[in-house]
Amino acid sequence: MEEGSHLQSFCRWYHGSLSRSEAESLLTLCKECSYLVRTSQTNRSDYSLSLRSCQGFMHMKVTRYKDGKYVLGQNSPPFDTIPEVIHFYTNHKLPIRGAEHLSLLFPVLVQTL
Repeated sequence: MEEGSHLQSFCRWYHGSLSRSEAESLLTLCKECSYLVRTSQTNRSDYSLSLRSCQGFMHMKVTRYKDGKYVLGQNSPPFDTIPEVIHFYTNHKLPIRGAEHLSLLFPVLVQTL
Protein backbone atom coordinates (compact mmCIF):
# COMPACT_ATOMS: atom_id res chain seq x y z
CA MET A 1 0.00 0.00 0.00
CA GLU A 2 1.25 3.48 -0.84
CA GLU A 3 2.44 5.32 2.31
CA GLY A 4 0.28 8.40 1.54
CA SER A 5 -3.00 6.48 1.26
CA HIS A 6 -2.09 4.51 4.39
CA LEU A 7 -1.51 7.79 6.26
CA GLN A 8 -4.80 9.21 5.02
CA SER A 9 -6.66 6.22 6.44
CA PHE A 10 -5.10 6.19 9.89
CA CYS A 11 -3.53 9.56 10.68
CA ARG A 12 -5.91 12.47 10.99
CA TRP A 13 -2.99 14.96 11.05
CA TYR A 14 -2.04 13.95 7.48
CA HIS A 15 -3.61 16.39 5.01
CA GLY A 16 -2.45 14.89 1.70
CA SER A 17 -1.49 17.28 -1.10
CA LEU A 18 -2.21 20.49 0.80
CA SER A 19 -0.17 23.47 -0.44
CA ARG A 20 2.18 25.45 1.80
CA SER A 21 -0.20 28.44 1.84
CA GLU A 22 -3.23 26.22 2.60
CA ALA A 23 -1.27 24.69 5.49
CA GLU A 24 -0.48 28.16 6.81
CA SER A 25 -4.11 29.24 6.65
CA LEU A 26 -5.14 26.16 8.66
CA LEU A 27 -2.39 26.86 11.22
CA THR A 28 -3.25 30.58 11.47
CA LEU A 29 -6.01 29.95 14.01
CA CYS A 30 -3.93 27.42 15.99
CA LYS A 31 -1.64 27.82 18.97
CA GLU A 32 2.12 27.39 19.04
CA CYS A 33 3.27 23.75 18.54
CA SER A 34 0.25 22.91 16.36
CA TYR A 35 1.28 20.81 13.37
CA LEU A 36 0.13 18.91 10.32
CA VAL A 37 1.81 16.69 7.73
CA ARG A 38 1.32 17.03 3.99
CA THR A 39 2.81 15.64 0.81
CA SER A 40 5.84 17.64 -0.33
CA GLN A 41 5.08 19.88 -3.28
CA THR A 42 8.61 19.55 -4.66
CA ASN A 43 9.05 15.77 -4.36
CA ARG A 44 5.99 13.51 -4.12
CA SER A 45 7.89 10.76 -2.27
CA ASP A 46 8.74 13.20 0.55
CA TYR A 47 6.54 14.90 3.11
CA SER A 48 6.44 18.29 4.78
CA LEU A 49 5.79 18.91 8.45
CA SER A 50 4.13 22.31 8.86
CA LEU A 51 4.34 23.82 12.33
CA ARG A 52 3.04 26.92 14.08
CA SER A 53 5.82 28.59 16.06
CA CYS A 54 5.89 31.87 17.96
CA GLN A 55 7.61 33.44 14.92
CA GLY A 56 4.91 32.23 12.52
CA PHE A 57 5.12 29.08 10.41
CA MET A 58 7.83 26.54 9.77
CA HIS A 59 7.86 23.91 7.03
CA MET A 60 10.27 21.03 7.53
CA LYS A 61 10.98 18.34 4.99
CA VAL A 62 10.64 14.68 5.92
CA THR A 63 12.82 12.89 3.37
CA ARG A 64 12.51 9.25 2.41
CA TYR A 65 15.91 7.75 1.71
CA LYS A 66 16.74 4.84 -0.58
CA ASP A 67 16.69 2.42 2.36
CA GLY A 68 13.04 3.40 2.98
CA LYS A 69 13.78 5.31 6.20
CA TYR A 70 12.38 8.78 6.92
CA VAL A 71 14.46 11.64 8.32
CA LEU A 72 13.14 14.99 9.57
CA GLY A 73 15.37 17.85 8.42
CA GLN A 74 19.00 16.75 8.43
CA ASN A 75 19.67 15.88 12.05
CA SER A 76 16.94 13.47 13.09
CA PRO A 77 17.48 9.75 13.57
CA PRO A 78 15.99 7.58 10.80
CA PHE A 79 12.46 6.23 11.29
CA ASP A 80 10.57 3.42 9.54
CA THR A 81 7.31 5.34 9.10
CA ILE A 82 5.92 8.89 9.19
CA PRO A 83 3.77 8.12 12.28
CA GLU A 84 6.98 7.05 14.10
CA VAL A 85 8.59 10.40 13.22
CA ILE A 86 5.55 12.30 14.52
CA HIS A 87 5.21 10.20 17.68
CA PHE A 88 8.90 10.64 18.53
CA TYR A 89 8.71 14.43 18.26
CA THR A 90 5.62 14.64 20.44
CA ASN A 91 7.99 13.58 23.26
CA HIS A 92 11.26 15.16 22.08
CA LYS A 93 12.35 18.61 20.94
CA LEU A 94 12.63 19.17 17.18
CA PRO A 95 16.15 18.94 15.66
CA ILE A 96 15.54 22.03 13.52
CA ARG A 97 17.31 25.39 13.86
CA GLY A 98 14.78 27.90 15.16
CA ALA A 99 12.51 25.18 16.58
CA GLU A 100 14.85 23.55 19.11
CA HIS A 101 12.49 24.44 21.97
CA LEU A 102 9.38 23.00 20.27
CA SER A 103 7.70 19.61 20.27
CA LEU A 104 4.67 18.50 18.26
CA LEU A 105 1.85 19.05 20.74
CA PHE A 106 -1.37 19.86 18.89
CA PRO A 107 -2.25 17.94 15.73
CA VAL A 108 -4.41 19.84 13.25
CA LEU A 109 -6.89 17.17 12.27
CA VAL A 110 -8.45 16.71 8.87
CA GLN A 111 -12.09 17.70 9.14
CA THR A 112 -14.27 14.84 7.97
CA LEU A 113 -17.87 15.45 7.03
